[in-house]
Amino acid sequence: MKRNKKLYILLIVIILFCTGCDGTMTRDIRHAGFILNSEFTCSEFYPQDKDDLYYKKIKYFTSSHVIDEDGKIYELSLSKKYSDGQNCKEVYTSLRVQAIMDNKIIKAQDNKYYYLTAENNNPSYSEVPQTDNSYATYDLLLKSSDIVKVESISGNSGVYYVLKSDGNVYEVIISTQDRNTPPRIISNRIVYNRMDYGELIIDFNYFGDSIYTFVKTQGKVFRMMVQNAEDCQYPDIPCDYQMEEDELFNKYGNRIIVFNGSTLITDYKKVFSLQKS
Repeated sequence: MKRNKKLYILLIVIILFCTGCDGTMTRDIRHAGFILNSEFTCSEFYPQDKDDLYYKKIKYFTSSHVIDEDGKIYELSLSKKYSDGQNCKEVYTSLRVQAIMDNKIIKAQDNKYYYLTAENNNPSYSEVPQTDNSYATYDLLLKSSDIVKVESISGNSGVYYVLKSDGNVYEVIISTQDRNTPPRIISNRIVYNRMDYGELIIDFNYFGDSIYTFVKTQGKVFRMMVQNAEDCQYPDIPCDYQMEEDELFNKYGNRIIVFNGSTLITDYKKVFSLQKS
């Protein structure tokens, strides 16, 4: 009886200790400019216990999908759980994602392009036909085997940011002479250099001078931070943004399941959204 009582007390202490840790982390995340939104249940992406090293890791996280490091696709429903109580649902398809563009076009391991989300009467996961008006652009930007991610910066000006497997993000400018001439790359330069961040860049999001712009390396996260937050609350004073290493991720990087520039998910299944500045 005494032994059971000691075990019970020990269990309560452990629970209180863990809860306290989570509470401290939640406060720190809030102080970093995030608000607590909801809970994220997706058992595939959480360790079963402290010794589990083989749980799935998220490579791409969009508003509608999660894609793991093996390229497997899961649909998301953050606002309402599926019938099995999960916020994610595996898509039963042979497609395995190699690269992604604008969170809506994927390049699969068969080197073909597919719609991740339904577009212009084309269902999700269907192949992008060459008759698609943007097919030549997709092919130009995604064709190379070293492409990881592409973001359109200014479609009208033909400006795109491209993350490659060499760990650099490039600004690629495309020009089209006329409708009968295929697009071609006229400029290609590094905008985020891995040497400036100390490691290979593995993810990024560009949203101009904004708190949603970030660069993620293998061990750190750098975000656009407002330097004059108090002053730029006034409409006649512009905000001054600078890219800085985010100490939040240094402290809790091993407990943050994913961050995509606006949404952060912790290992205790809480979803936080970055507040607009």
